[in-house]
Amino acid sequence: MAHLSVIKSSGKVSFEIARAAKLHRGRAEELLSEIGLHVGQEMLLNVLWTEGEMTQTELANHLEIQPATLTVALRRLEKSGLVVRSRDPNDQRVSRVQPSFKSAELQDGVADRWSKLEQESVVNLSKDEQAELSRLLAKVSDGLSAD
Repeated sequence: MAHLSVIKSSGKVSFEIARAAKLHRGRAEELLSEIGLHVGQEMLLNVLWTEGEMTQTELANHLEIQPATLTVALRRLEKSGLVVRSRDPNDQRVSRVQPSFKSAELQDGVADRWSKLEQESVVNLSKDEQAELSRLLAKVSDGLSAD
């Protein structure tokens, strides 16, 4: 794979971030599938569990995703009975979203799987290295999100 070595040699940090992200996402998908969720759905539900009912616009902003992407995700979660969407009584153009009672049954499962994912992700790192990695990744994210 000559092309891969060119990418790796010219962007070592980016290559390792991409590699780690792919492995992390794959493992997250495996763990979350045990409770019937896909990657990203747990984040959406977690916001609703933590913040409570909100508009779709607020939820999209909170998750930093496009409204159209959120609409697709909400359709799937609504079909599964995990969220409830309704029209805002004061403005029929606004859609409000809340977690269903059924979704509450998944909270412990999500927490358990994220805990397991965290443990697996940092198994080879000391506590100091974990803190440093977290700090550095936050800086990478800040750099990538800078306008």
